[in-house]
Amino acid sequence: MGAFGWILVALAAIIGGYIVDYQKNKLKWQDKSSKTAEDLDEVRTLVHQMKKRIENLEAIAASDPNEFKSKTSDPLDRIEIDRDEQIKKENERKVSNLAKEKGD
Repeated sequence: MGAFGWILVALAAIIGGYIVDYQKNKLKWQDKSSKTAEDLDEVRTLVHQMKKRIENLEAIAASDPNEFKSKTSDPLDRIEIDRDEQIKKENERKVSNLAKEKGD
């Protein structure tokens, strides 16, 4: 192998080293750009959620304030509560029957 052969081997090693470094850097750039794309998608989702919240707040602010006030002084009156004693007794009976069955 002459001097020309050694020069070719050296050039191949140098060029090969550059190619390997380039590929490593290329993978790093792709990884960073994919993370950036994921971050961008996350930010877009957040912005979309915030827009919806702002629209809801604007609707509340633009509505009639009296709409939110209770017509009675007791806020529990707005909640539908079934005060029927018959249903209450029936539920208590069912619970006690289930407890007896579990105890057997």
